[in-house]
Amino acid sequence: MNSRSVFTKSLFVICLLLGTVGCSSSTSDSGDDTKSEVTSEATSVTDEVVEISVIIGQTSGSAVAYQATLGSTVRIKILNPDADDEFHLHGYDLESGVTPAGQEAIIEFTADKLGTFDLESHVTGEWILTLVVEE
Repeated sequence: MNSRSVFTKSLFVICLLLGTVGCSSSTSDSGDDTKSEVTSEATSVTDEVVEISVIIGQTSGSAVAYQATLGSTVRIKILNPDADDEFHLHGYDLESGVTPAGQEAIIEFTADKLGTFDLESHVTGEWILTLVVEE
């Protein structure tokens, strides 16, 4: 066996060993840390519940704004005492369905999008409120 053949085989074995050691150490270390960080952040944020109650004509309008934290549960209760109504939250594309006059409509969801979102009446086109979701 010549020296060139021994050198080539030795180089091949060294590369295999370095590749195996490099792959195994980086995969196990970074994967576990990332998972625990994401889990702990999500758990601490999702416990928050934002309750919003609105009465059409009394506590509604384009100047009415509410804030929620990203990941929180938002529960919007809307009452139209005078007419059947249907409500739509833009950006989340959530609807209450037609609710009879004097009955409360409820839209509940997880605030998983950042931004500003308008709630409107599908019957009158009235802008009910603005929801601002922040970190």
